[in-house]
Amino acid sequence: MKTNKISGILLLILFFNLFFVQSDYASPSEDIISHVKYITQDIGPRPAGSTSENQTAQYLASCFQKYGVKTEIQEFKYYSLNSNDIKTSRNVIGTIEGVSDKEIIICADLDTPQDILVGNYSPGANDDATGLSILIGLAGKYQNKKPFYTIKLVAFGAGEDGFTFPLITPKRSNLPPDAYHQIVYLPYLVGARHYLLNHQNEVNNTLAVISVEAVGIGTPCVISKDYYTKNDEFLVNFLVWNGKLQGINTEKINFMASNRTIGGESAISHIYLPFSIAGIPSTFITCMKNPNINSPVHDVENEMPGYLSVDDNYQNLVNQNGNEGNLETHLQTVLYLIFDDINKLSIFNIINGQI
Repeated sequence: MKTNKISGILLLILFFNLFFVQSDYASPSEDIISHVKYITQDIGPRPAGSTSENQTAQYLASCFQKYGVKTEIQEFKYYSLNSNDIKTSRNVIGTIEGVSDKEIIICADLDTPQDILVGNYSPGANDDATGLSILIGLAGKYQNKKPFYTIKLVAFGAGEDGFTFPLITPKRSNLPPDAYHQIVYLPYLVGARHYLLNHQNEVNNTLAVISVEAVGIGTPCVISKDYYTKNDEFLVNFLVWNGKLQGINTEKINFMASNRTIGGESAISHIYLPFSIAGIPSTFITCMKNPNINSPVHDVENEMPGYLSVDDNYQNLVNQNGNEGNLETHLQTVLYLIFDDINKLSIFNIINGQI
Protein backbone atom coordinates (compact mmCIF):
# COMPACT_ATOMS: atom_id res chain seq x y z
CA MET A 1 0.00 0.00 0.00
CA LYS A 2 2.83 2.39 0.95
CA THR A 3 4.65 1.60 -2.33
CA ASN A 4 1.54 2.40 -4.34
CA LYS A 5 1.16 5.72 -2.54
CA ILE A 6 4.79 6.70 -3.21
CA SER A 7 4.44 5.65 -6.87
CA GLY A 8 1.36 7.85 -7.07
CA ILE A 9 3.35 10.75 -5.62
CA LEU A 10 6.03 10.35 -8.28
CA LEU A 11 3.49 10.23 -11.10
CA LEU A 12 1.80 13.36 -9.81
CA ILE A 13 5.09 15.25 -9.54
CA LEU A 14 6.05 14.15 -13.06
CA PHE A 15 2.62 15.27 -14.28
CA PHE A 16 3.16 18.71 -12.68
CA ASN A 17 6.59 19.01 -14.30
CA LEU A 18 5.30 18.12 -17.74
CA PHE A 19 2.07 20.09 -17.85
CA PHE A 20 2.41 23.10 -15.56
CA VAL A 21 4.47 26.19 -16.24
CA GLN A 22 7.88 25.81 -14.66
CA SER A 23 9.17 28.14 -11.98
CA ASP A 24 11.51 30.88 -13.21
CA TYR A 25 14.78 29.00 -12.75
CA ALA A 26 16.20 30.56 -15.89
CA SER A 27 15.78 34.08 -14.46
CA PRO A 28 17.49 34.04 -11.05
CA SER A 29 16.65 36.54 -8.33
CA GLU A 30 18.96 39.38 -7.42
CA ASP A 31 22.15 38.17 -5.80
CA ILE A 32 21.86 36.21 -2.57
CA ILE A 33 25.47 36.25 -1.39
CA SER A 34 25.37 39.98 -0.63
CA HIS A 35 22.96 39.16 2.23
CA VAL A 36 25.13 36.29 3.46
CA LYS A 37 28.17 38.57 3.38
CA TYR A 38 26.45 41.47 5.16
CA ILE A 39 24.96 39.32 7.92
CA THR A 40 28.22 37.44 8.46
CA GLN A 41 30.83 40.18 8.09
CA ASP A 42 29.05 43.47 8.89
CA ILE A 43 26.94 42.09 11.74
CA GLY A 44 28.98 39.02 12.70
CA PRO A 45 28.22 36.43 15.41
CA ARG A 46 24.62 36.64 16.63
CA PRO A 47 24.20 35.15 20.12
CA ALA A 48 20.62 34.73 21.26
CA GLY A 49 19.27 37.91 22.84
CA SER A 50 22.23 40.03 21.69
CA THR A 51 22.37 43.39 19.96
CA SER A 52 23.70 41.68 16.82
CA GLU A 53 20.75 39.26 16.79
CA ASN A 54 18.46 42.29 16.95
CA GLN A 55 20.43 43.97 14.12
CA THR A 56 19.88 40.88 12.00
CA ALA A 57 16.15 40.93 12.77
CA GLN A 58 15.91 44.58 11.70
CA TYR A 59 17.90 43.90 8.52
CA LEU A 60 15.71 40.94 7.59
CA ALA A 61 12.53 42.93 8.25
CA SER A 62 13.77 45.78 6.01
CA CYS A 63 14.53 43.29 3.20
CA PHE A 64 11.05 41.75 3.48
CA GLN A 65 9.42 45.18 3.45
CA LYS A 66 11.42 46.17 0.39
CA TYR A 67 9.58 43.43 -1.48
CA GLY A 68 6.19 44.46 -0.14
CA VAL A 69 5.94 41.60 2.37
CA LYS A 70 3.77 42.27 5.41
CA THR A 71 6.29 42.07 8.26
CA GLU A 72 6.01 41.75 12.03
CA ILE A 73 8.74 41.60 14.66
CA GLN A 74 7.51 39.47 17.57
CA GLU A 75 9.49 40.22 20.73
CA PHE A 76 9.67 37.85 23.70
CA LYS A 77 11.58 37.44 26.94
CA TYR A 78 12.99 34.25 28.42
CA TYR A 79 15.29 33.08 31.19
CA SER A 80 18.60 31.47 30.18
CA LEU A 81 20.30 29.07 32.56
CA ASN A 82 23.48 29.41 30.49
CA SER A 83 23.88 33.08 31.33
CA ASN A 84 21.72 33.20 34.47
CA ASP A 85 19.72 36.18 33.26
CA ILE A 86 16.59 37.32 31.45
CA LYS A 87 17.09 37.88 27.74
CA THR A 88 15.02 39.57 25.04
CA SER A 89 14.87 37.99 21.61
CA ARG A 90 12.52 38.22 18.67
CA ASN A 91 11.02 36.45 15.68
CA VAL A 92 10.71 38.10 12.27
CA ILE A 93 7.49 37.05 10.53
CA GLY A 94 6.94 37.86 6.86
CA THR A 95 3.49 37.05 5.50
CA ILE A 96 2.82 36.67 1.77
CA GLU A 97 -0.94 36.48 1.59
CA GLY A 98 -2.35 33.87 -0.75
CA VAL A 99 -5.71 33.11 -2.27
CA SER A 100 -6.26 30.67 0.62
CA ASP A 101 -5.52 31.40 4.27
CA LYS A 102 -4.02 27.92 4.71
CA GLU A 103 -0.29 28.31 5.34
CA ILE A 104 3.10 26.94 4.37
CA ILE A 105 5.90 28.07 6.72
CA ILE A 106 9.51 28.37 5.56
CA CYS A 107 11.85 29.21 8.43
CA ALA A 108 15.48 29.69 9.49
CA ASP A 109 17.56 30.53 12.59
CA LEU A 110 18.17 34.16 13.49
CA ASP A 111 20.92 33.45 16.05
CA THR A 112 24.20 31.55 15.83
CA PRO A 113 25.58 28.71 17.98
CA GLN A 114 28.45 28.82 20.41
CA ASP A 115 31.48 26.75 19.43
CA ILE A 116 31.72 24.43 22.43
CA LEU A 117 35.42 23.77 21.79
CA VAL A 118 36.59 27.39 22.04
CA GLY A 119 33.68 29.18 23.74
CA ASN A 120 33.22 31.87 21.07
CA TYR A 121 30.12 32.29 18.94
CA SER A 122 30.13 31.29 15.29
CA PRO A 123 29.95 34.00 12.61
CA GLY A 124 27.24 31.77 11.13
CA ALA A 125 27.88 32.20 7.40
CA ASN A 126 26.51 28.80 6.43
CA ASP A 127 24.51 28.28 9.65
CA ASP A 128 22.37 30.18 9.14
CA ALA A 129 23.02 33.32 7.09
CA THR A 130 22.42 31.13 4.03
CA GLY A 131 18.98 30.14 5.37
CA LEU A 132 18.08 33.75 6.16
CA SER A 133 19.21 34.79 2.68
CA ILE A 134 16.96 32.12 1.14
CA LEU A 135 14.02 33.68 3.02
CA ILE A 136 14.94 37.06 1.50
CA GLY A 137 15.21 35.41 -1.93
CA LEU A 138 11.73 33.91 -1.55
CA ALA A 139 10.34 37.32 -0.63
CA GLY A 140 11.78 38.59 -3.90
CA LYS A 141 10.38 35.67 -5.89
CA TYR A 142 6.86 36.49 -4.70
CA GLN A 143 7.11 40.27 -5.13
CA ASN A 144 4.85 40.22 -8.17
CA LYS A 145 3.20 36.83 -7.61
CA LYS A 146 0.25 35.87 -5.43
CA PRO A 147 0.61 32.29 -4.18
CA PHE A 148 -2.41 30.06 -3.74
CA TYR A 149 -1.57 29.32 -0.10
CA THR A 150 -0.39 31.98 2.32
CA ILE A 151 3.37 31.73 2.86
CA LYS A 152 5.00 32.63 6.15
CA LEU A 153 8.71 33.43 6.04
CA VAL A 154 9.88 33.23 9.66
CA ALA A 155 13.28 33.79 11.26
CA PHE A 156 13.17 32.38 14.77
CA GLY A 157 15.25 33.96 17.51
CA ALA A 158 17.00 32.22 20.40
CA GLY A 159 17.01 28.82 18.77
CA GLU A 160 20.58 28.03 19.77
CA ASP A 161 20.37 28.97 23.47
CA GLY A 162 19.98 25.74 25.46
CA PHE A 163 18.40 25.31 28.90
CA THR A 164 15.83 28.08 28.74
CA PHE A 165 12.46 28.92 30.22
CA PRO A 166 9.88 31.33 28.75
CA LEU A 167 8.72 34.03 31.18
CA ILE A 168 5.15 33.95 29.85
CA THR A 169 3.52 30.74 28.61
CA PRO A 170 0.19 31.03 26.78
CA LYS A 171 -2.56 28.70 27.98
CA ARG A 172 -3.38 25.61 25.97
CA SER A 173 -6.15 26.14 23.42
CA ASN A 174 -5.93 24.19 20.14
CA LEU A 175 -3.06 21.82 20.98
CA PRO A 176 -3.56 18.34 22.49
CA PRO A 177 -2.37 18.25 26.14
CA ASP A 178 0.63 15.98 25.48
CA ALA A 179 1.86 18.07 22.52
CA TYR A 180 1.35 21.31 24.46
CA HIS A 181 3.40 20.18 27.45
CA GLN A 182 6.18 18.71 25.29
CA ILE A 183 6.51 22.04 23.48
CA VAL A 184 6.39 24.11 26.68
CA TYR A 185 9.17 22.07 28.29
CA LEU A 186 11.54 21.86 25.33
CA PRO A 187 14.81 23.24 26.74
CA TYR A 188 15.70 25.26 23.65
CA LEU A 189 14.16 26.59 20.37
CA VAL A 190 12.66 29.47 22.34
CA GLY A 191 11.48 31.54 19.36
CA ALA A 192 9.81 28.62 17.58
CA ARG A 193 8.10 27.56 20.83
CA HIS A 194 6.91 31.13 21.46
CA TYR A 195 5.55 31.47 17.94
CA LEU A 196 3.66 28.19 17.97
CA LEU A 197 2.18 28.61 21.45
CA ASN A 198 0.95 32.07 20.44
CA HIS A 199 -0.49 30.80 17.14
CA GLN A 200 -2.26 27.66 18.34
CA ASN A 201 -5.34 28.65 16.34
CA GLU A 202 -3.28 28.29 13.13
CA VAL A 203 -2.09 24.71 13.75
CA ASN A 204 -4.89 23.05 11.78
CA ASN A 205 -4.46 25.63 9.04
CA THR A 206 -0.75 24.91 8.48
CA LEU A 207 -0.04 22.46 5.66
CA ALA A 208 3.75 22.16 6.02
CA VAL A 209 6.78 23.59 7.81
CA ILE A 210 10.19 23.49 6.08
CA SER A 211 13.19 24.90 7.91
CA VAL A 212 16.34 25.83 6.05
CA GLU A 213 19.74 25.40 7.73
CA ALA A 214 23.30 25.47 6.43
CA VAL A 215 22.49 25.20 2.72
CA GLY A 216 25.70 26.76 1.38
CA ILE A 217 27.90 23.71 0.70
CA GLY A 218 27.17 20.50 -1.19
CA THR A 219 24.12 18.41 -2.04
CA PRO A 220 20.61 19.40 -0.88
CA CYS A 221 19.41 16.89 1.72
CA VAL A 222 15.91 16.48 3.14
CA ILE A 223 15.92 15.16 6.70
CA SER A 224 13.78 12.08 7.27
CA LYS A 225 14.67 11.61 10.92
CA ASP A 226 16.64 13.56 13.51
CA TYR A 227 17.45 12.81 17.13
CA TYR A 228 14.06 13.84 18.47
CA THR A 229 11.51 13.05 15.79
CA LYS A 230 10.71 11.12 12.63
CA ASN A 231 9.52 13.56 9.99
CA ASP A 232 6.44 13.30 7.83
CA GLU A 233 7.25 10.59 5.28
CA PHE A 234 5.01 11.94 2.54
CA LEU A 235 6.45 15.46 2.77
CA VAL A 236 10.05 14.20 2.81
CA ASN A 237 9.54 11.92 -0.21
CA PHE A 238 7.69 14.65 -2.09
CA LEU A 239 10.52 17.15 -1.62
CA VAL A 240 13.24 14.64 -2.54
CA TRP A 241 11.60 13.42 -5.71
CA ASN A 242 10.51 16.86 -6.83
CA GLY A 243 14.16 17.93 -6.59
CA LYS A 244 15.34 14.93 -8.57
CA LEU A 245 12.76 15.52 -11.28
CA GLN A 246 13.99 19.11 -11.56
CA GLY A 247 17.47 17.75 -12.28
CA ILE A 248 18.77 18.72 -8.82
CA ASN A 249 20.55 15.94 -6.96
CA THR A 250 18.50 15.82 -3.76
CA GLU A 251 19.05 13.18 -1.07
CA LYS A 252 16.91 11.78 1.73
CA ILE A 253 18.95 11.27 4.89
CA ASN A 254 18.69 10.72 8.61
CA PHE A 255 20.59 13.30 10.66
CA MET A 256 20.45 12.22 14.29
CA ALA A 257 23.87 13.47 15.38
CA SER A 258 26.89 15.42 14.20
CA ASN A 259 30.37 14.11 14.89
CA ARG A 260 33.60 16.08 15.31
CA THR A 261 37.08 14.68 15.93
CA ILE A 262 37.34 16.72 19.14
CA GLY A 263 34.05 16.99 20.96
CA GLY A 264 32.47 13.80 19.69
CA GLU A 265 28.79 13.42 18.83
CA SER A 266 26.04 15.98 19.40
CA ALA A 267 22.31 15.38 18.98
CA ILE A 268 20.72 17.21 16.05
CA SER A 269 17.29 18.73 15.58
CA HIS A 270 16.08 22.04 14.22
CA ILE A 271 13.53 24.80 14.69
CA TYR A 272 10.71 22.86 13.03
CA LEU A 273 10.61 20.48 16.04
CA PRO A 274 7.73 22.20 17.94
CA PHE A 275 5.63 22.10 14.77
CA SER A 276 6.37 18.41 14.29
CA ILE A 277 5.31 17.73 17.89
CA ALA A 278 2.09 19.62 17.15
CA GLY A 279 1.36 17.17 14.31
CA ILE A 280 2.13 19.51 11.40
CA PRO A 281 4.02 17.85 8.48
CA SER A 282 7.56 19.18 8.94
CA THR A 283 11.18 18.65 7.95
CA PHE A 284 14.38 20.57 7.37
CA ILE A 285 16.61 21.00 4.36
CA THR A 286 20.37 21.24 4.64
CA CYS A 287 23.31 20.66 2.27
CA MET A 288 26.25 18.28 2.67
CA LYS A 289 29.39 17.42 0.72
CA ASN A 290 29.19 13.78 -0.38
CA PRO A 291 26.62 12.94 2.31
CA ASN A 292 26.76 9.46 3.81
CA ILE A 293 23.12 8.55 3.16
CA ASN A 294 23.47 5.25 5.03
CA SER A 295 24.48 6.75 8.37
CA PRO A 296 22.36 8.76 10.85
CA VAL A 297 25.57 10.27 12.28
CA HIS A 298 27.41 12.70 10.02
CA ASP A 299 31.06 13.69 10.06
CA VAL A 300 30.45 17.42 9.85
CA GLU A 301 34.14 18.29 9.49
CA ASN A 302 34.05 16.69 6.03
CA GLU A 303 30.36 16.75 5.11
CA MET A 304 29.54 20.22 6.53
CA PRO A 305 32.87 22.07 6.95
CA GLY A 306 32.74 24.72 9.66
CA TYR A 307 29.33 23.65 10.97
CA LEU A 308 28.70 24.71 14.60
CA SER A 309 32.17 26.24 14.83
CA VAL A 310 34.01 29.56 14.65
CA ASP A 311 35.29 28.46 11.23
CA ASP A 312 31.82 29.05 9.77
CA ASN A 313 32.82 32.39 8.25
CA TYR A 314 32.14 33.96 4.87
CA GLN A 315 35.58 33.41 3.34
CA ASN A 316 35.59 29.71 4.23
CA LEU A 317 32.10 29.36 2.75
CA VAL A 318 33.34 30.96 -0.48
CA ASN A 319 36.44 28.76 -0.50
CA GLN A 320 34.36 25.59 -0.12
CA ASN A 321 32.49 26.59 -3.29
CA GLY A 322 35.59 27.65 -5.22
CA ASN A 323 34.64 31.32 -5.61
CA GLU A 324 31.78 33.76 -5.01
CA GLY A 325 30.23 33.06 -8.39
CA ASN A 326 29.92 29.36 -7.63
CA LEU A 327 28.45 30.13 -4.20
CA GLU A 328 25.86 32.41 -5.79
CA THR A 329 24.94 29.75 -8.35
CA HIS A 330 24.61 27.14 -5.62
CA LEU A 331 22.35 29.33 -3.46
CA GLN A 332 20.21 30.26 -6.47
CA THR A 333 19.72 26.53 -7.08
CA VAL A 334 18.62 25.98 -3.47
CA LEU A 335 16.29 28.99 -3.70
CA TYR A 336 14.73 27.64 -6.89
CA LEU A 337 14.36 24.19 -5.32
CA ILE A 338 12.43 25.54 -2.31
CA PHE A 339 10.39 27.95 -4.42
CA ASP A 340 9.40 25.09 -6.72
CA ASP A 341 8.66 22.82 -3.74
CA ILE A 342 6.17 25.41 -2.47
CA ASN A 343 4.49 25.65 -5.85
CA LYS A 344 4.29 21.90 -6.40
CA LEU A 345 3.03 21.25 -2.87
CA SER A 346 0.35 23.84 -3.50
CA ILE A 347 -0.76 22.17 -6.75
CA PHE A 348 -0.80 18.75 -5.10
CA ASN A 349 -2.87 19.93 -2.14
CA ILE A 350 -5.35 21.72 -4.39
CA ILE A 351 -5.83 18.52 -6.39
CA ASN A 352 -6.12 16.64 -3.09
CA GLY A 353 -8.96 18.93 -1.99
CA GLN A 354 -7.11 20.99 0.63
CA ILE A 355 -8.40 24.39 -0.44
